[in-house]
Amino acid sequence: MRKKSCRILVSALVFFISVNAVKVSAQPFYLDPVTDGIIAGSAVILNGTDLLLDNVLDVNSKDFDGNILDKSDVNVFDRMLMNSYSKTLDDAGTVTCVLSALTPALILPTVEKDSWLTIGVMYAETLLLANGIKELGKLCINRSRPYMYYDDYPEDEVDSGDWTNSFPSGHTTTAFAGATFASYVFCKYNPDSNWRIPVVASSYLMAASTGALRIASGNHFMTDVIAGAALGTVTGILVPWLHTFDRKDVSVAVLPTGFYVKKIL
Repeated sequence: MRKKSCRILVSALVFFISVNAVKVSAQPFYLDPVTDGIIAGSAVILNGTDLLLDNVLDVNSKDFDGNILDKSDVNVFDRMLMNSYSKTLDDAGTVTCVLSALTPALILPTVEKDSWLTIGVMYAETLLLANGIKELGKLCINRSRPYMYYDDYPEDEVDSGDWTNSFPSGHTTTAFAGATFASYVFCKYNPDSNWRIPVVASSYLMAASTGALRIASGNHFMTDVIAGAALGTVTGILVPWLHTFDRKDVSVAVLPTGFYVKKIL
């Protein structure tokens, strides 16, 4: 089983930073103890829940019985792009995933240094939130990877139990979270920059390459990658978007039909 102790420690650290952070950038994003406490706290809970269910309670754990799975059990859509395992393509997908995760660094040279903390906290929350949702998805759905339908499956992955963690694609989730975060935040800080299109295009090209390599390497089905891309995109936009509101400039009222939020001009 995967060890998640380091990730939980990082989650706790991010939570501490978030709830104690002060506002360091007037526009276009704000750090706020309440907002960041809720986001980071939710991410820690999600990751902690997965750690408990997976490593402690051993929920949905399966042992491989030695029998290759039947391709006819796979839906037609996913079956079209199934592949056996390739270590070379697997490693290549990891490289593009790391590069995608680093794309938000493109923002730093374009902003004042007092905005770096804001960007760093938002991005840490984005990755932790996406990772928590992704890991719980893998645990609950427990889908076998495509390479388990071929004779040349990677034995070390089977021995570690990772062979049932196909849905959603974690590499793709991380890659699209990084690409979306970088694109959204860069454009917010630099609305008139000529580099907006190159940054967005290069970020998503790297993320899309990650998804394609995860399919080609036999690690994931097409639907795994689509789900990972959707999850990464949503968290990559949602977290920084939630930081565009300064609570001093927002009026919130509770109505019989729900909440009413109004920006004070």
